[in-house]
Amino acid sequence: MNGATLAEIAEVLGHKTLAMVKRYSHLTEQHVSAVVARMNESIFGR
Repeated sequence: MNGATLAEIAEVLGHKTLAMVKRYSHLTEQHVSAVVARMNESIFGR
């Protein structure tokens, strides 16, 4: 939630798969909503 991608986190923590990173990542609803809003803005300009 601080801006790093899952791939970057995996590299730093030494995880071999993104599945391992996903197991331990817990995104808040607020963070997910912000991601969706940025995607809408980028794709649809809204």
